[in-house]
Formats: sequence, C-alpha cells, structure tokens
Amino acid sequence: MRVLVYCYGSRGDVEPYLALAHALDRSGHTAVLVAPRLFRPFAEAYGVDFAPLDDWAVRVWERPDVRQLRWTSDRRSPETERLRESLRDEAKRNYPAVLDDMWAAAADGADLIVHSQASREQIAQIAERLGVPNVLGVLYPNFVISREYPAFGRLSDVFSDQEDLRGTDPRSYIAPDLIETIAQWRRTTLQLPPREDFLDFRHRADGSPTPVLHCFSPHVIKPASDWADWVHTPGFWHLPPAPGWRPPAELTEFLEAGSKPLFVGFGSTMSPDPRATAEIVLEGVRRSGHRALVVEGWGGIEVTGRSEDVLSVRDVPYAWLLPRVRAAVHAGGPGTYNAALRAGIPQVICSFETSQKMWGDHLHRLGVAPAPTMQRDLTAEGLAADIGQAVTDPATATATARLRAALATEDWSTDAVAVLEKIRAQGVGGGR
Repeated sequence: MRVLVYCYGSRGDVEPYLALAHALDRSGHTAVLVAPRLFRPFAEAYGVDFAPLDDWAVRVWERPDVRQLRWTSDRRSPETERLRESLRDEAKRNYPAVLDDMWAAAADGADLIVHSQASREQIAQIAERLGVPNVLGVLYPNFVISREYPAFGRLSDVFSDQEDLRGTDPRSYIAPDLIETIAQWRRTTLQLPPREDFLDFRHRADGSPTPVLHCFSPHVIKPASDWADWVHTPGFWHLPPAPGWRPPAELTEFLEAGSKPLFVGFGSTMSPDPRATAEIVLEGVRRSGHRALVVEGWGGIEVTGRSEDVLSVRDVPYAWLLPRVRAAVHAGGPGTYNAALRAGIPQVICSFETSQKMWGDHLHRLGVAPAPTMQRDLTAEGLAADIGQAVTDPATATATARLRAALATEDWSTDAVAVLEKIRAQGVGGGR
C-alpha cells in the first residue's frame, strides 16, 4: 500500500514519523514522508520518499527574538504579546502555502494517510477528497477524550486526572482567523461540498471515528481504561541509525578513553545564548566529576575551545550513543527521553520551555530523573547536585532498569504496521 505520512515541526516532531515511514518501507509498503522541506536530506538518508512543505514556521525559530520567546514561554508581558501577535500575522500570511503543499503531496494518490496532531484538521480534508482512511498519529494521550485524560487544552493539563471538556469542540484548536482559510481551501482547491462538522478531526466524513495510533509506550504513558478498540498504543516510534552510518573515529576514541561520559544535548531547541548555556552546563558537569559528550544539535548549546574531558559533535544517532553513556542531560523532548529510557540510563532535565518541563515532571514521577529545572534558572551547583542524585540514587537505578526491561519487550514497528494494514483493509467507514 502507498501511505502518506504527514508531520510538521522541528526534528523532534518529524523523526518519529520518519521512523514510521521507514518501518512501512521495510515491510514492503511505499511510504512518503510529507514534512518541512529542510528535512529532505534526513528522509533521503533512509531512502524514504519525500514531499516538501513550506518550512517558514520551522526556520522562524532561528530568529533571536523568537528564541527568547521560547525561553520565556510560561511568562506574559506587553513585549512578548506583541511578538506573539506579529508571529500570528506572519503565520497567517504563510499558511496558504502550507495548505497548497499538503495537497500537492497527494497528487499521486494514496491508500492510507497517517498524520500528526499538527495537521489534524487539514489532512482530514485531503483524506475525504481522496476517499481513503486517515489515521491520527500523536505523541499525547489527550486527543482521545477519556475519564483519565482531559481533552487537550493547556499542555500543563496533559497528565491531569480532572476531566476538562474545554477542548472538546474541534474548532477550539484552530485560530479563528484560519478557519475561513481552511474552508476556502476545501471549497476551491479540494472542491469538496460544504459540511457543517468538517473540522471535527475525531470523526471522518461518514461519521465513523478516526483511528488513533499513539506514538508512546504504554509502559511510559498508561492507556486509559475507557479507550475504544480503534485506539492503538504500540510503543514509541524509534528511528535506528541511518543505513551505512558509522561513528567517527574521534567519537569512538573519546568513548574508549575513560569512564562513561554524560550525554549533554538539547536537540532542536535553540538557546538565546548557546555559549553561555555551555558554560553553565559544562561547569556543572565538571563539578559532578564526570566527562561529557556534547551533541550540539540545532543550537541549544555551543562549546568553544577543547578539553580532554569534553567532546563536542554536531549530530549522533541516539539509539547508538545513549547505551554508551552514564546519564543523559537534556531538555526533555520525547525523542531523547524515550531513547534514554530504552538505553536504561538516568536523566537530568533542563527545560527550555513549558512543554519540555511537562515531560520532565512526568519522568520525575516515573522515578528516572530528578525534578526538572528551567534553563533560565539553571546553575552549575544545582546541575551538579542533580547529576549526582541521578547517577547514585538506588531508586532511580531500579526505575530505569525496570522501564528498560519493559520497553525491550515492545515491537512497535511490527505492531504499528499491522494496525495500518488492518485499517487499510477495512477501508473508509471501518473506524477500527
């Protein structure tokens, strides 16, 4: 079958969907990753077909003022509100280009569509136009309303046990000034007839429920007891190292030159001052008595100078690296924390923004990390203390070992592909 896999965002938002597309290809199907155009080389490294989307909304995070906005994502001021309003205006102007690219990616048709929460309303229209099943693939449990998880409102509510019906209206997820843009695109580009509930991504056009494929492990986020059988939770979608990838000699020499180092990396999160971030973090690592392997990523941390106890590299597959380190110091992104859980190592979370802190709080509840610290509040003394707790606490060691053993039993790719094959066989209206 031919499967279109739509996603949008930074590398952490795209990598799980590339993993799913790669798994589909290995199973004998044909997958097309539809993602921001800057990720074309990423998909090509795995031999996955690629269709580009306008990437303004990703590249805008490189701007210094926007980096600062993410740094203070839980705060409000007249200045930040003006910047948010300006970004909303820019997004509105660029939005039609993204919609056109989404439809262009479907020019050769599809048998099935999988899409992230970032494009849940839009891709449902494309599936309706093609007359094929669509599957909502998400990192969060809150897109299926239950007694145990509130409807997806604020990120701080994700793990609340209080029912929250504020998000049950599908229109509440879309900026009001974009609703008409989607409606016009539906009429003129997709040539679909009017439908009152066209923005209800939880149901298909025929009223059947949209199947959900969760991109998280049931051992990490417990499935709700009242989820229907059209909700599937096979495990986190991990991406192996690219075919033919080999670690550079400098990296293997560093790993073999002494005790296991700490991994330090903040992925695609960008710091307002990555060199200052490096100074604080590396001083904390030094005080903890450990070596450090720093993966600079997109600009969350930038190491200057050289040291026998610190090696800085641009990018390394976490599936290869994390089993070879003592602990992981990171921002709290799902890709990193899931890779660390599979590696069975403790974690220290230094969050840049509120969504990362939410995951850090959850990891703390799971017992695999100290309570998270926001990056702007980070000190060398505090980081050293958190590292010391993470690597010496017996309870943390027990929790990481337990989760590693549980995750080792999952075969997410086989299970996820089997779910998609079944949905395709049932066709539109199957709903399960």
